[in-house]
Amino acid sequence: SSGAPDYLWFSPQNIIYGATGITAFDNQDSCASGGLSSARIQDPMLTLMPGTADEDTDFIDPRPKSGSPAYSSFDDTPSDSFYTTTQYMGAFDTSLWNSDWSWLADRLPEDDSTPTIPPITGAEVCGDITEDTVWQTTITMVCQVFVQSGVVLTINSGTTIFAESTSIDDSGAPALIILPGATILAQGTATRPITFTTTSDSSTLPARGLWGGLIVMGNAPVYQGTQEVEGITGQTYGGNDATESSGSLEYVRVWYGGSVIGENNEINGITLAGVGSGTTVRYCEVAFNLDDGFEMFGGTVNLKYISVLFVGDDAIDTDEGYQGMIQFAYVMIGASGNHGVEMDSKGDASPRSFPQLYSATFVHHLEGNPESVSSDDQFDATLRLREGTGGEFGNIVVTNVPNVGVRQDDCGSEDRTHILPSSGAPDYLWFSSQNIIYGATGISAFDNQDSCASGGLSSARIQDPMLTLMPGTADEDTDFIDPRPKSGSPAYSSFDDTPSD
Repeated sequence: SSGAPDYLWFSPQNIIYGATGITAFDNQDSCASGGLSSARIQDPMLTLMPGTADEDTDFIDPRPKSGSPAYSSFDDTPSDSFYTTTQYMGAFDTSLWNSDWSWLADRLPEDDSTPTIPPITGAEVCGDITEDTVWQTTITMVCQVFVQSGVVLTINSGTTIFAESTSIDDSGAPALIILPGATILAQGTATRPITFTTTSDSSTLPARGLWGGLIVMGNAPVYQGTQEVEGITGQTYGGNDATESSGSLEYVRVWYGGSVIGENNEINGITLAGVGSGTTVRYCEVAFNLDDGFEMFGGTVNLKYISVLFVGDDAIDTDEGYQGMIQFAYVMIGASGNHGVEMDSKGDASPRSFPQLYSATFVHHLEGNPESVSSDDQFDATLRLREGTGGEFGNIVVTNVPNVGVRQDDCGSEDRTHILPSSGAPDYLWFSSQNIIYGATGISAFDNQDSCASGGLSSARIQDPMLTLMPGTADEDTDFIDPRPKSGSPAYSSFDDTPSD
């Protein structure tokens, strides 16, 4: 309490942490007797701080995480007007006082915090929509909602659509279903996205299977002419109008859905069933769905700028003769997810599926082991192409592969090639040899099963894509990621021309 400047006080609550076997104190010569000896030897749990952090480290964040020992057993600050009272150890708590002027500011990950979800207010909806309707602000679905043929549902930008976990009429998990001939105009913006989410308490999130999903059905061609939609009973789709429009989905986010209706009958995050090419789908995301992210059953709809995060089964699934274009797809699979894509057809039946996928990044997990409760397989392959699907796959990065990059099985008569044909669609499957596949030591880039073994896919670049910040075990609880390739990445060289469409 007195005696300054003739004492040296070092609090035993100070935190010292480092490599195994470090010496907390080294008291030399005349300091050996009565020297300093006590501190807390604990991990301070800084948000993003590699053990080898240096001047060339891409990103750091020195703030302690929730639960860090820096938030407990701290010392009182001196009672002097110079000092600001704190309730933590170290230079930072949740604020970064140097975030806008220090050289380190360029090393801080960009703020990607989730926009605030508004409180649950507004109208409750259930059953059929039989006249043109506008949803705005907040809506709560308390059962399955069906937009009837000839009706337009407009959802204003910034609207949040909540869904209960069970329906008040026992019709199954609440979901929004756009029937063939109906139109949805869900046109959000980057700053005012449209969000479909759960009414469950935010403290329980993220979680999967808490409600249904978004289902859009149309009259475009599908295998066998018409089909009954997955996840809903008694509703069919399909026809002969390949250019039909079912409306627009722009800046739409679908989170925490995928309720299981029954065995092999689940609701995907966004289902596009027999949807035509006149429909706009861009800047859309599915996150934490129990089943698939986006699933296209036949149809010709094109998708651009889509994000799929940590779904339980397949991120992007195509089947029943889907013939559409997909560009700019970003997928994170996580430790327990299944495939980044599962692209199927019906053997050599018509129409053969022919997805054209360009400019996609698939991030698996080096210790990934599929645990999907809704999948018909548990093969640990990042991409799965099967049942005679055709298609084009170019400018694709597949990284953090735990075991197999691309698995093929149940092939038909389609030509499987690494040389892009100038004609013959949909009866070929082209996988560019310039695509990048990278992962754990000893992975198999390709696994061609049974009828796919002869003339199967075999060539890709086995190179680190050098993503800016992507741990090998990146998962839903990873604090920061940045999937952009660094300067010098092979993603900037030997890329394929995009189709002239």
